[in-house]
Amino acid sequence: MGDTAKATQKLSTLNIVGILALFCTMSEFAILTPSIAAFSHHFANTDITTIMFANSVTGIISVPVGIFAGTMLPKVGFKPAAVFGILIMSLGGAFPFLLPDITDYAYVIVSRVIVGIGLGIMFPVGNATIIAFCEGEQRSRLLGLGITIQFVFNLLYTTVAGFLTEIGWNWSFLAYLIGLVPLVAALAWMPEAKPLVAAVRTMGRQTGSTKECIPHAVWGYALFALAAWTCVVAVQVVTSTVLDARGLAGPSEAALVINCCGIGSILCGLLFPRLVRLFKARLFGVTALLVVVGIVPCFLAASPYVYAAGVFMLGFGGSAFFTAAQNATGNITQKSRVPFVSGVMTSMMNLGPFIAPYLFAASLAGAPALGNDAVFPVLIGIAAVVAVIGLVHPMRALGDGSA
Repeated sequence: MGDTAKATQKLSTLNIVGILALFCTMSEFAILTPSIAAFSHHFANTDITTIMFANSVTGIISVPVGIFAGTMLPKVGFKPAAVFGILIMSLGGAFPFLLPDITDYAYVIVSRVIVGIGLGIMFPVGNATIIAFCEGEQRSRLLGLGITIQFVFNLLYTTVAGFLTEIGWNWSFLAYLIGLVPLVAALAWMPEAKPLVAAVRTMGRQTGSTKECIPHAVWGYALFALAAWTCVVAVQVVTSTVLDARGLAGPSEAALVINCCGIGSILCGLLFPRLVRLFKARLFGVTALLVVVGIVPCFLAASPYVYAAGVFMLGFGGSAFFTAAQNATGNITQKSRVPFVSGVMTSMMNLGPFIAPYLFAASLAGAPALGNDAVFPVLIGIAAVVAVIGLVHPMRALGDGSA
């Protein structure tokens, strides 16, 4: 990727703040999680599966939108896409607040569809901008900081939404407006990567050295990232149910346990550059193994503290794996194709929450004797396969320009 090195542009501190501001908005899809019980009371005639559908529809809508948005970034610009996406997500997510007396849950579903569209538009921009502007250690550090910021704000969004729900079922939607604050920082300081990507594409055409095709390995990284992230999300989805069935924790305690996953992700983001230096191409196998190690205590736990420790390890390992996959795809992809690849990778993160509930239902149907615990052996098996492949076949793309 020698052509990209010539086109790399140095970022100022404020530029970095502007880019990282995007990651503050990437967990807005989680806002309604603490409000589901309140919705079930207000919409008493609506089946709980329909209420849950509003949570999963955001992820599935964002997948095709994210891939399409990735292809359009070099044409419409990175910054306009980020601003437009955040505005759609924030305002579309907040509008049910204005409808406190509705009894038709379709309005909430429409809101979540709009959130999915906005999320899909803006979600690829942060990683694509980092990969376009940065190389080596700086890229690893900023990708790690991005995941840290994303999960710090995940905790903020769900906490604020939980408190607002105490006021009224519709008040939780106001938490979406938090995203307008980092939007100001992005508007002020985020650099535009469109000219850089265009320069690389022009340079490649002039020299005949740039291949526009997507490396085949990208699809492998995307598949592995989806597998690892689905394991992380599936455990979060079943945690409150499992802890309640085992008599280990009520709803509030379960929320604290689930937050341990976010804390693990936050710590992972801070340590990610060191993990790359320490494990290099073996990082995929090691972090997938951490996912296995995290799921096992959740399967066997007779104490909420043991379960919390497992969830923490799961969040750390899963986030490290996903971030490493994003880093690796950035290392092997020409900058002219980075926006599309970033859209693919971030779509995998959004597809995980959609798959997780169905994986849980399928596991329960396949092994009814295990009850709610049926999903854990399945997840252990998935993560173990990824770990073995990663340990036996090192993913060398992670070392290309990342250390």
